[in-house]
Amino acid sequence: MSTVACEDEPIRIPGSIQRHGFLLLLDEGAKLVVGASENVEEMLGVPWKLILGTPVETILEREVLAALRAPGLDEEQLGTVTYLGSFPVRHELYSVVTHRTGTRRALEFERIDRLVRPELMNVVITNFVGQLSKLKTEDELCRAITKQVLDLTGVNRVMLYSFNEAGHGTVMAEESDGTLPSYLGLRFPDGDIPQQARDLYLLNTVRIIPDSSYIPSPLHVLSSEAGTPVDLSMALLRSVSPIHLQYMQNMGTAASMSISIVCEGKLWGLISCHHASPRVVPYLVRSACDLLTKLVGTLLTGLRTTDRLVKMVHFHAVQRRILTQMAAENDYVAAMQAQMTSMVEVTDASGVALIVDGVCELAGDTPAMGDVLRLAEWMNREPEMELYSSRELGLAVEWAEAIQGVASGMLAIRISTVKQSYVIWFRPELVRAVSWAGEPLKIEQEERGLEPRTSFKAWKVLVRGQSEPWSDMEIESAREFRAAVMTISLKRAEEAAELSESRFKQLTHALPNLVWTTNDDGLLNYVNERWRDQGLGDEGRWFDQGRVFEEDRERCMELWAVAVREGTAFEAEVRLLCGTDRVERWNLVRAAPFVRANGMRAGWVGTCTDLTDRHERELALKLTEKLALTGRMTSVIAHEINNPLEAITNLLYLLRDEVDGDGPAKSYIAMAESELQRISGITKQTLRWSRDGTQKAEHGTAAMLFDDVLRLLAGKIRNREVTLTVSGGGTPLFGVISQLQQVLANLVSNAVDAVPVGGRVWISAKASGSGMEVEVGDTGLGMTEEMLRKIFQPFYSTKGDLGNGLGLYISQEIVERHGGQLTVVSEVGVGTRVRVGLPERT
Repeated sequence: MSTVACEDEPIRIPGSIQRHGFLLLLDEGAKLVVGASENVEEMLGVPWKLILGTPVETILEREVLAALRAPGLDEEQLGTVTYLGSFPVRHELYSVVTHRTGTRRALEFERIDRLVRPELMNVVITNFVGQLSKLKTEDELCRAITKQVLDLTGVNRVMLYSFNEAGHGTVMAEESDGTLPSYLGLRFPDGDIPQQARDLYLLNTVRIIPDSSYIPSPLHVLSSEAGTPVDLSMALLRSVSPIHLQYMQNMGTAASMSISIVCEGKLWGLISCHHASPRVVPYLVRSACDLLTKLVGTLLTGLRTTDRLVKMVHFHAVQRRILTQMAAENDYVAAMQAQMTSMVEVTDASGVALIVDGVCELAGDTPAMGDVLRLAEWMNREPEMELYSSRELGLAVEWAEAIQGVASGMLAIRISTVKQSYVIWFRPELVRAVSWAGEPLKIEQEERGLEPRTSFKAWKVLVRGQSEPWSDMEIESAREFRAAVMTISLKRAEEAAELSESRFKQLTHALPNLVWTTNDDGLLNYVNERWRDQGLGDEGRWFDQGRVFEEDRERCMELWAVAVREGTAFEAEVRLLCGTDRVERWNLVRAAPFVRANGMRAGWVGTCTDLTDRHERELALKLTEKLALTGRMTSVIAHEINNPLEAITNLLYLLRDEVDGDGPAKSYIAMAESELQRISGITKQTLRWSRDGTQKAEHGTAAMLFDDVLRLLAGKIRNREVTLTVSGGGTPLFGVISQLQQVLANLVSNAVDAVPVGGRVWISAKASGSGMEVEVGDTGLGMTEEMLRKIFQPFYSTKGDLGNGLGLYISQEIVERHGGQLTVVSEVGVGTRVRVGLPERT
């Protein structure tokens, strides 16, 4: 099928879906079903005609409806796909996702054969993120993500290919179990992926086809909705072009999955997964692959940005060296002629020619002088052409085939509007063998028909007459050099130098990174706007003036001293104190030296790349794993303690009968029983917490909480001689009583610990609005603002080693599950008040 015909396919509105799931289309309020896929009858047992116009509550299970009605879902933006969870529907397991399409909401059910544990995905992501810092090149990143996707999906083959400027894709990395043929190093023509498909890959970064032989299931809508086609751009079940399905079958693949690699808003490449037999990759696994691919895309962008910055600094250093010499000479043309060797570096060429009014100077690998003058004459015929670049000069100049060995590539600038003066850079022919996945001529012939191509055998073509392409930065360097030469003169040399410096600053101001320059002592002499926006100042040494977190400063100074002494690049991850609030933000600081014309070091150029979000993601994953492990261990420990507690209680009961009278022994036994009751209460609360999914909310009064907690903590209150007052016990409440008792027990225990011996603690309850409020207060030492910011973080404790840091974290989670709010007000030297607000019903 021709590319033009492919471009006409309605791939965003195919009107059907794949058969490994079903789709419901809901109205704007997500109350009525206004559309359904025909195969819904196979999975729900209800004909689609009966489903259309039906309230969604009559079709779906309560769990799905609860997820669909979750707060905030109505506020999601167009283009956002929300995962609602995995649910059993008619005795089968489905992953359910939803997104808005126009004014309607699409609800997709994808059949899965197994559950994927989110914590397993967290471990995979954490491990992969940990590897990223060790990967320094594009090839290493590509191989790593390809291997990771293969491990996650379990498909037969995973290929990663990137697109060049012509749109052709080259397979850069491949992982396979040997079932399918290898395409590593082969090139796929741009026609394999039409432009509209590339645009869709940018919008929806994951596409899956579990079975290329599927029969599409049509999508039906109410007659009132028929006028507006259903846009399935973001749908995971979207039916694909039959031409593409035939393409897959011709390729020998029954199932595929594609993940877009996006860099700087452009489609850099694709990760393509293939399997010889039908295969469904679960949604959570696909999401993990997509997330990891986005991380790799960000790192690829970072690598390219860093390379551009290093190259930019190099080009500016070369230009400054040449322009400085020109400014020091009366005859700036003679100065250029004396700097011919350096002029080669202005664009990283292999040779350069300077033509001024018919006089030619050559340096490096160039054509013969006569051929260079013929090229100058060719440019004279285009007086409006200020800059020309080509990697295949033979396409524009017929006789250039004779010089293609040294001049297949040419980059030229006109440096005078009066004289015939040019600077021409050359690059030699780069003879290379390009391996195509199929013979290009046959591909072109096949694409004239209505069927996709069938040839994928490796076909090598020897490419001649082309050089290494000129990059945008090299062309820009030539353009800047032309501008400098056009304006330079003995009287305006300083102005030209300032212009170059101004361009340098504008470029650094446009970069997303913090950029600065300094001398060997670390004293700043230039910072860009991004640096100033962070409130880091522009005086003193870059690691002084309170810019770097104190714990990192000494390490910075040591590494900086080593870099200056050895003349090597500086690199360290440090915390910068940014903004007026001096917020800690992790940054990767890099600095590279640059040298003068005489080879002496002139200073350093540095960049700071913000790593805070990455550090926070890594920390969040570690905390999630730690909390999960802590919960399991706590449940096991509580269970193991509970059994011997019951045995000890029985023994004390028997011992009481053996003791005569009311002497001290009886009193000691009573105290032991009281403490055992308190410990038993704690262990039972812990076990209830581990099984909180089985507990139900009920109506009660505050006294139900107060009595249990006071009985539980009676020994502790008595031992510390605390005066405790209680009020509002008759206030009604609604919730899981055992969980709320755990919250109150934690708050009262904290209050008793906070006050000195003989201190005062109070508990009160009262009606508040449409709910109630419980307050626990004390006259203890109070907390600082720093403590208040951290008290709800897991594993943070104001008691040091005496606390585990989970009490308030768990209490807040319980209260929020009840739809309430837990707030803390504290003042140092006065005390603390903790308020628990609960709604009337949750």
